[in-house]
Amino acid sequence: MVTPQFHMAARPAASPPRLLRAARSLPAASRLKPALLLSLQAFDAAVRLNSFKAAAEALHLTPSAVSHRIRNLEKTIGGPLFTRKHRAVHITPAGRALSAATGRAFAELLRASEPLAGAQATSRLRLSVSPLFASAWLIPRVPAFMADHHEIELVIESSLQILDFDNDAVHAGVRVGDGNWPGLLVQHLMDLYATPVAAPALVRRLKLERPADIARAPMIHVASFPLAWSEWLRQAGAGPVKPKQTVWVDSFEAAAQLAERGAGVALGLVPLFAEREVTGRLCRPMPQRYATGAYWLVHRPEEQGNKALRVFKRWLTAELAHG
Repeated sequence: MVTPQFHMAARPAASPPRLLRAARSLPAASRLKPALLLSLQAFDAAVRLNSFKAAAEALHLTPSAVSHRIRNLEKTIGGPLFTRKHRAVHITPAGRALSAATGRAFAELLRASEPLAGAQATSRLRLSVSPLFASAWLIPRVPAFMADHHEIELVIESSLQILDFDNDAVHAGVRVGDGNWPGLLVQHLMDLYATPVAAPALVRRLKLERPADIARAPMIHVASFPLAWSEWLRQAGAGPVKPKQTVWVDSFEAAAQLAERGAGVALGLVPLFAEREVTGRLCRPMPQRYATGAYWLVHRPEEQGNKALRVFKRWLTAELAHG
């Protein structure tokens, strides 16, 4: 008989295998401390408003508080977000990259959280509208819209900036263009034509009947469209005209106001001075006009389910057809 060299102890009954468990990942919201969130808010406001002072006013803070929050954010990020010069700050490449993320995040949070504010907020409609369309066409008609749609709260912002739905918390916008905005849904509103307008008394006094007669009147220019008059004169076959006097303003609305007061001849955009024409405050001394674009309603495909926007679009279509 062979004696075993090793004594084997009896094995206990097998126990269930131990499962490896991954550590529970914390949600992103829990990783952003309140102080960091406030710093990101101050940074984003400063970027969008292009000013620490304007950001402070929007957030009801002092400029030094905004500056302090942004410096703390820079310490967290590990690099400068702005270069600071005397009375001016300029965003750095790192700041520009961060602003793309904060803009999208805050805009989406605002859009998503508004319905949580109460029953009224579920029907809030934020619009970014070109200033001339707002003042000459939309604003005069808003009271009628409000009377028929008590359930909708309109927020109308006048702006000429490029629509950026990623960073701007608006549901839709109205802009001049050709309707070619890839990835967005567009609705044609109206075509625009440039034509001379003036007060009837001025037209009679200076006997303005043909394009060349413009030389007898002060010419009102819009600074952001410096070639508008030369283009109209070219298309009207008048060639270069040296006017009696010139004045420059910053918008077509300001130009129309000056023309209405007899200061000279301005280029008006058909059909946006229709009310002034009907009441006799402005007239067209000559029929020549040229196409200068169109207004479009623009929004993201995600807004197709927005009930307030659908109501507004139906109303807009009806108003334009009636007009």
